[in-house]
Amino acid sequence: MKQNLDTYFPERFVNNRNYITKAIKNLLNSDFDNYGEAYHELRHLIGQYVENWRFNIIPDELLDERDLIQNELRKYSFVLENPTEESRKAFLEQNREMRESGVWKKWQNWLEKTKDIIKVFPRQEEETAISKSIITFYKNGRNIFSISPFLTKLLNHTDVGNIRFDDIKLPYNSIYLHFGAIKEIELPIDLIEYKHNIEYELQDKGKLFYLDGAFVSILWGHSIDIRLTFIDPNDNFSQKLPLEKDFRFPSVNFTLDFAKWDSESKTSKLDSSSTFNDSTVCFSDIWDPKSEPSELVYNKLHSLTKEPEKCYDSEWKEYVIFDKSLTLIVNSLCYLNYINDDITVTTTNEQATNLITELKKTKKRQQRTKIEEKLKKFSYSKIHYLGHKVETEYVSTEHGYEVEPHWRRGHWRNQPFGQGLSSRKLIWIKPTIVRKDKGEPVQGHIYDV
Repeated sequence: MKQNLDTYFPERFVNNRNYITKAIKNLLNSDFDNYGEAYHELRHLIGQYVENWRFNIIPDELLDERDLIQNELRKYSFVLENPTEESRKAFLEQNREMRESGVWKKWQNWLEKTKDIIKVFPRQEEETAISKSIITFYKNGRNIFSISPFLTKLLNHTDVGNIRFDDIKLPYNSIYLHFGAIKEIELPIDLIEYKHNIEYELQDKGKLFYLDGAFVSILWGHSIDIRLTFIDPNDNFSQKLPLEKDFRFPSVNFTLDFAKWDSESKTSKLDSSSTFNDSTVCFSDIWDPKSEPSELVYNKLHSLTKEPEKCYDSEWKEYVIFDKSLTLIVNSLCYLNYINDDITVTTTNEQATNLITELKKTKKRQQRTKIEEKLKKFSYSKIHYLGHKVETEYVSTEHGYEVEPHWRRGHWRNQPFGQGLSSRKLIWIKPTIVRKDKGEPVQGHIYDV
């Protein structure tokens, strides 16, 4: 099956960026979390393609000081792959030691000294941030999880408030969730124009950007890092545009943190009982690239989406985007943990897809080794399709007794099992349309149970 690569954000972004192959090759094994060297290098690489972005010149003595500090910070490097409870605790302890160290204070002082030297170009920063997500995506195996429209609809009608951090286990440390253009989650055009000082330029062209996916990564052992990606369905991705004027790839980044501040140790600790409602949404104002980071408990954010009169208009728009997208993303991650027989795997390369199909059928070790060696010669992303089986099951089990058709919201149940009921697993109580025989429910008419 031939793939339309423009369907998926990672593929269409890479196909439109001359520098990204070099960036992936040079920085694939870099650590972007514990210190800033890799991020600075990526920004510098991207800056070579736009003349105005090349003038962030830092004196040699400050660069030497930076290198010495970052060499010291390397001892705190910790790669968290396939995280376990033990590795998370080790990661948190190492992170705490780093932030209490003298070298961390040196790093903060260096950043303070250079903040007025480095000129910030919002497009360059946006490009660097997206490229970082792409590199992390490549580092973790290039796995795209494509959620079917029907499953997306179900997940949007499922509550997430009682989900804990431990309930969410990514199959890879970083993945990309693909939904397709969701018109109910729109990135305001005036937001982009204000941020880049191009008032009415995009509005005059009739641009509309809808959520189409998200990069999702485990961060710091107690957080989920999320980068939302948006698409204008009318964009032409075969067209080549100057890098500084290419607004076809907007994204929004925030973090969902399940840790709580411990006053005795003066550090953040993962609270295993903390639910999604208790978690903290950490973000920078998406209207202003120079804003300070903010944070808000999700339950409060969710409440404010129903009370726009209590917010500035720009704040309220942010909260709505965060709230709607988080519901869909967290439910998608729960579904990945809930199901293992509703996934069909293909790739963005037809020959690689054929080899993977052949590999599944092959049992002899020697033949498998030959196929695996052939696969290494191809560059491709894996596409995991989810939701085709659940659609069939759902249609066969709908029933109800209410007079008017309406959605009954779904939710997740954390069910004990195993010896002494000491283990837990997620059970999905699916949303359902009650009395569908009387027609489709009124939009937005949802009952809690």
